[in-house]
Amino acid sequence: MTSTLAYPVTLSVDGLTLRAPAPQDLMHYVDFYAVSDVQVGGYRGGRSADEVADILRRDIAHWQDKRFGMFLVFDGNAFMGGTGLAHPDDWPCHELTWWLMPASRGKGIATRASRAVINWAYDVLGWNRVETHMRDENTPARRLAQRLGGQIDRRQKFPDGVTRDVFLLPRAAS
Repeated sequence: MTSTLAYPVTLSVDGLTLRAPAPQDLMHYVDFYAVSDVQVGGYRGGRSADEVADILRRDIAHWQDKRFGMFLVFDGNAFMGGTGLAHPDDWPCHELTWWLMPASRGKGIATRASRAVINWAYDVLGWNRVETHMRDENTPARRLAQRLGGQIDRRQKFPDGVTRDVFLLPRAAS
């Protein structure tokens, strides 16, 4: 895995390239929200063009303001989805989060990309904790957290009124 400290950040791991989003990535966000059947950020797919553009702007601003955020995941030139670290200003903690194009699921991409981001958070950002949380009914996300070695650290009520398990994620083995 390689990384740079300056924005934008790029990571390379197991044939995947992860990079911070840029304005020219709007097409990838549009493609994802056009086909996504999963809940992202409290909403399912089917967002308007303005909403999708706002999500991309928010992801870029997160990087600029906090120096970490979502990475877009590519296998060669093929767009696979996103994974990264989010910490909305009104939430009590950061989280490792991910979303994949439907055709990219079930191939270990979320696991490989998430491990790279977890290690980056520990090794480059110097964090002493990496966490993730999801709704109780999000079984695929819970399974991924467990594959990543996550252990339930606490149960917490979030600003959206939903109580979630918070998984503590260890540094991933190389």
